[in-house]
Amino acid sequence: MNKYKEKLIEYGLPLILSILLATILQIPQLFNHVALTGSDTIFHFSRFYDTAQQIKNHNFSYFQMNYGMGETGRIVNAIYGPFFAYLMGSLLLSAGSWFNYQIILVYLIFIVAGFGMYILARKVKLSRTVALIVSTLFLLCGYISYWIPSNSFNAWGAALMPYVLIQGINLFNDDRKHFNWISLAITMAIVAQVHLLSTLQAILALIPLFVYGLVTTKNKKRMWVDTLKAVVLCLILTANVWGAFLVLYPKNTMSAPLDFSPALTVLHLKSNGTITMWTEIQEAVLLLFGLQTVYVAFNYRVSKLNTFLTIEGLAFLFISSDLFPWRVVEKYFPSFSNYFQFPNRFTAVAYPLLFLSMGLTVVNLINRYDFQFKVFVECLLIFVCLFSLRADLRGNIIKFNKVKTNVERVNQFRYHDLSKFIDSNPPGNPDYLPLKKQMNSWKVSGLVSGTLIFNNGEGFEKEAASNGKLKISWTSDGKDSTLPIVFYRQSVLVVNGRKVSPKCNEIGMPIVQAQKGKNTAILSFKTPMWFTILLYISILSWALLIIYSWALLIIYGVFRWVKIIKK
Repeated sequence: MNKYKEKLIEYGLPLILSILLATILQIPQLFNHVALTGSDTIFHFSRFYDTAQQIKNHNFSYFQMNYGMGETGRIVNAIYGPFFAYLMGSLLLSAGSWFNYQIILVYLIFIVAGFGMYILARKVKLSRTVALIVSTLFLLCGYISYWIPSNSFNAWGAALMPYVLIQGINLFNDDRKHFNWISLAITMAIVAQVHLLSTLQAILALIPLFVYGLVTTKNKKRMWVDTLKAVVLCLILTANVWGAFLVLYPKNTMSAPLDFSPALTVLHLKSNGTITMWTEIQEAVLLLFGLQTVYVAFNYRVSKLNTFLTIEGLAFLFISSDLFPWRVVEKYFPSFSNYFQFPNRFTAVAYPLLFLSMGLTVVNLINRYDFQFKVFVECLLIFVCLFSLRADLRGNIIKFNKVKTNVERVNQFRYHDLSKFIDSNPPGNPDYLPLKKQMNSWKVSGLVSGTLIFNNGEGFEKEAASNGKLKISWTSDGKDSTLPIVFYRQSVLVVNGRKVSPKCNEIGMPIVQAQKGKNTAILSFKTPMWFTILLYISILSWALLIIYSWALLIIYGVFRWVKIIKK
């Protein structure tokens, strides 16, 4: 019984911590029933609304979006966290309102991130107290706490980064105990199904740890073979993700996300901020990183793991900051601005690495000195946590005071009719639109926002038809009509019962010859057979994996109960 009690405490502590911090940071929203919205809220909530309606109406369309994104038939979810989007859609249906949904998401991301960071800390033998402090710092600094006022989706990648680093520690220690290639593959596949760009960050984080493990391990051949196994299994589990890119990008001129100057979106190490998120960092947190650097510089022989994690964490912090020559990168590699957008994204890797290495330093110092020193160090870290919590809460209160003045938006979030918020707030993002020719993403965004017919479909009636099709009806005087939908090379458009190959405007809106009076068009997407096979392979592989895991869990549970009963 003591063993089970220990397990309950071990897993209960990070759960309680995560829920407590999420509750404190949401105090303004919880008391006033006002949700915070950021620049990414409309975009992501619109795509989750689409999957929710697909599930609700049993009318599935993997590529074409007939409910969200202004009912335009745009393609977003297929190449942006597809399976996670359906999971979020299911959660939205259960939540009942956008306000409830946003509150649930905050608790969910804090629990996922907090639990992962705690398990990572315990994996490297940190004490429970230090592990909880490290987890608190991770939750309050960076993208996890930034999710509350911004809904920046990089936060979900950051929440999964501790699980990636757990696999990294396994690779680092391969000489002691060989890593589990199945766990590595599943972890990377989950990240890819949530946020593809974070997969790149995860790979960059794992490469140094893998190289060290490969150099030190006695069985290099086995490590290479199992790494290749992990890659193959990950490709199978993510066949729907990379398959969708192969469907769209070779045949369409796809619009890039909005480009931002990397030099303007770096982490400002040269000037302290009031919070430690987005482009700011508090002096207290920066001071901790400085002390960790000094300690490792003079004690690099004490712990190879601590030294390695510190160097890697500092490298990612340097890349994310204004110390790195981002203006040079921007000049010679302009596409970086479109697809990576924000250098501060690298803090999603830097922060967990540095907080973890700080934990290793604290444990080493505590073991070396007396009890009074232990209390001093832990109290110092707790004070930094409290300062960060106070700063984050203050930032949320400031954002709350701005948001609450938009009474219409506040009420839209409270309605049980989810469509009121979606219909009133069409997304203006340029992401993944099929362009006539490549152009600046801000110009595309201006065309999307400025073309009233695209945003609200004025004069047109739209309806999600069966089999994932979109029906458009309008009345015309017989002239050419620009339809408020998006046409890709694989799209199929039937106008008044006749299949047409329309000309399209700059952002992929089809221009068709209409007849005088009532007109009807049906838009669908022709999915290649080879992609359908890949999709089923991906779904089947996840299903078999889940069934296998549950079977093992049940068998293990039965044996444990039999053993307990015998005792």
